[in-house]
Parts: sequence; C-alpha cells; structure tokens
Amino acid sequence: MLPRRIFNHMSTAVLALVLALFVWLVANYEQERPRKDRFPEPIPIQVQNRPDDVVVINKPATTVEVEIRAFASSWETLTNDSFVATADWSDLSTGVNIVPVQVVCTDRTVTIEDVHQDSVIVQVEPLVSREVPVTIDVTDRDELPLGYDAMAPSIQPVAVTLSGARSAVDAVVRVAGSVSVANQRTTYEETVRVRALDSEGRTVDTVKVEPTDVTVRVVVQKRENFREVAVRARTSGVPARGYFVSSVSVSPSTVTVFGPPDTIDAMGSVVDAAGEIDTTGVTRSFADRLPLSLPAGVQVYGAPVDQPFEVTVSIGIDPVIGGTTVELPLRIVGLGEGLSADVSVPVVDVLLTGPSAILDTLQTNLLDATIDVSSLGEGTHQLRPRVNKVAGADSPLQQLTVKEILPEMVQVTLARMPTTTPGAARTLAPTVTPTTAPTRTPQSSTAP
Repeated sequence: MLPRRIFNHMSTAVLALVLALFVWLVANYEQERPRKDRFPEPIPIQVQNRPDDVVVINKPATTVEVEIRAFASSWETLTNDSFVATADWSDLSTGVNIVPVQVVCTDRTVTIEDVHQDSVIVQVEPLVSREVPVTIDVTDRDELPLGYDAMAPSIQPVAVTLSGARSAVDAVVRVAGSVSVANQRTTYEETVRVRALDSEGRTVDTVKVEPTDVTVRVVVQKRENFREVAVRARTSGVPARGYFVSSVSVSPSTVTVFGPPDTIDAMGSVVDAAGEIDTTGVTRSFADRLPLSLPAGVQVYGAPVDQPFEVTVSIGIDPVIGGTTVELPLRIVGLGEGLSADVSVPVVDVLLTGPSAILDTLQTNLLDATIDVSSLGEGTHQLRPRVNKVAGADSPLQQLTVKEILPEMVQVTLARMPTTTPGAARTLAPTVTPTTAPTRTPQSSTAP
C-alpha cells in the first residue's frame, strides 16, 4: 500500500509541475508574442565583386527595406546594423542587369518575411580611355595694354587622358581651359584646370581627366613701333608763406605712343608735359591741363590726330603744420547767485597746433578759457578748464587744435557772500581785480 500511495503522490506532483510549466509558457508567449511588421530603417546594400572593366552609368538603389517577424524583446534591440544586405556584381555584362539582393539578420530569432525591392537594376558600359589634345583659349585680348600683343600659348603637357564609360568618352569633342591676358605686359606662366567638353560646350562630368591641370605659358610682347611711357609734370615758384607743394599727380600717368621705329627706340621711358605749372603764392590745391612734349612724328595711341593730347596735372598744396603755446586768463561761468569764486590759478597755458600761417597771425582775444561751475554749491572743487574759439564756423581759427591745457585741473573754492546788514549807513564799492592780458609763446613750425 505504501509504494502505491507514494506513486500517486509523485504522479500528482509531476502533473502539477507540467501544468505550471504550461501556464508559464502560455503567459510568457502572450507577453513575448512575435510581431510582424516592416523594419523602420532602410538597410544599406553592400556591393560585392564589383568588376574593374565596366562603368555603371545609372544610379542603382543603395538601400532596401525588409518586413520581419520578431519577439518584442528583439524589436527593442534591433538596428539597421543587425541586418546585412548584399548584391553580387560578379556576373555583370554590358547593358542592363537585374541583380538580386540578399538580406540576413544577425539575430537568429528574427525571421525575414519579405524584402521590398529585392533586386537592383545596374546598367554598365565598358570602361575605355583615350588621349585628347589640350586647347587653351586666350581671353581678354582687347584688354591688353596698347601696343602689346599676346602670342599663341605653349602647353605642358599637350594632351591628357580621358577615361570612363564608352558613351561619355565618345561625347567629348575637346579638352579645354582658358587664360586671361588682361593688363599683361610680360610673359607669364599659369596653372590651368582643363575640362572635358561636348559638342555644345557643356562639361562632361562623368569622364575622368588625367592630369586635371596643365601649365600654360603666354608670351606678351610690345610691338616694334609702340612704347608705353610714364608722364611727368614739373612745377615752378613757391607757394604762399606757411604752405608747400605736397603732391604732383598726372592723369593718365602712362600713355602708349607710336611712331617711326628709330624714334620710338630712342625715346626714354618718361615723357614730360609741355611747360611748367606755376605755384607762386598759392594757398590751396588746384589742377591744370597741359599738352605732352613729344618728338616729331610721335603720337599718343588713341588720341585724335588733328589736336594735341593733354593730360590733367593735379597739384596738392598743404599748410605747414606748427605749434604754439598761449597764456589765457581764466573766466568763471555759471556762478550761482550769492556765491563768490576763488581760483587757485588766474591763467592757464594752452598748446595749439595747426597751419603755421594761421598761428603766425593768431589773435589770442579770440580764445576764451573758462571754468564752468554751474550747479555747484559751496566748497572746494577740482575742475577741468576749457578753451573755446570765439569765431564763426568758416573762420580759419577752426583749423587750430587745442592739444593741451596746463594745468589740467584747477581748484575753485565757492563761498557764500556775506549779506548786508539792514540799516547800514555805508555801502562798500566793488573791488576790481585787474586781469593779466593773454600772452603767446610761439614754438617752431615743422612741415610734415
């Protein structure tokens, strides 16, 4: 009886364990039930066995999308790196090829149900190459200086190699670059980027050009009976006292002349304007026009034949800058009612700079040195003096600059004036303190 009872108990326990395991599996399945859906990220396609003797002339798809079945826990950890999509190009042939795409997942619990666009279209042509001579276009010849010519350019290397799809290479009719000779007077070299062009002058971008740059040398030389010369103008006389000639400029500063070759060869590099410009007594800049002094038979290129060629000469006249120190009496302004002012110094030294001609005739009574005590009350104050010019806006005095005032700060003591006692029988006469007349200490003038 005992063994039978033990057997019954063991059978019951095993059955309970099996039922518990079944319930756990059902509950876990309900929680981890596989879900079928499209993976949200595109999978990049890896090309394998790409042939070297063909060129792809279309744009094959580079990604695919997949529909998968996976547990919830797998969906949470999957990325596009969990998938590998490959396309084998080893069997490509000239023309249009349909290449299948294989997709696998590194997670073995994931099932790939479908691959959207499970193949790619690859159109290829044979890879060819050919050598093409280089053409260099010389531009802006009309902007060369007068009397100069540009020769045909020399190119190194003279040819380049084109490589690419047969149709693209066949479409190239020339390989060309360009150089500008604008304002060039001497032979020069330049590195030029060349391009493969079709019959309509458009760049064929799908063709590889080797090398992409060439060295171009352009010889620029003067014509035998032409010469470019600088123009010079001369002055005479002396400007007014306190002024000097600061600049002499000519427009145009250079001209191209032509004439008999022997005469042109004998000319120097400079031609003078005829005559001299008189600057006697002048005080401001001015301009004048003068003809050129040219040898017989020589003319300015581009100028009318029946009249002389003239240039504009601009003469700069500037004042000689100097400096001087003047002594000015201080004047209190803005003094409040009932206050008196005691100034520590009665005069200040003022350093002025400006045109020497104005400094030489300076009238110091046109300068006013003041200290403003507006809004100040009783007490001792350190104030900065100011100098004003008592002259109109167009007065030559406005050309002077106050460089420094010494002392920089002046002590002013403001005090309340005593009030008069009512009924006083005596009235005090006001006391007048004489003010020292302004004086001037000239300093040596210097020309800039």
